[in-house]
Amino acid sequence: MINVIDYIKLVLKKKKWSQKTLCDELNKIELKIGDKKTNKQNISNYFNGQVGVSPKTLMKYEKALGLVPDTLLKMVQKPVTKDSQKELKEFKKKMENI
Repeated sequence: MINVIDYIKLVLKKKKWSQKTLCDELNKIELKIGDKKTNKQNISNYFNGQVGVSPKTLMKYEKALGLVPDTLLKMVQKPVTKDSQKELKEFKKKMENI
């Protein structure tokens, strides 16, 4: 089974997108939802395994890449606490409105 990082890299290659293009698309989404901006270094750190990524971030990646919702989330463990699940559900609704 392919891991989420490799899958995102594969999608970027298929779309012929650079990390900068992904960063630009993520920033468009973040502007609409009032979230902090992503920079290319954040993406690079994630791709190199230096930082983990949250389910919220994966949802933004899905939107930016034009993927079916939950494509990336299914590849990682979803939050297990009720508070985390509630927070993710609220964020999902926010993402559906953009």
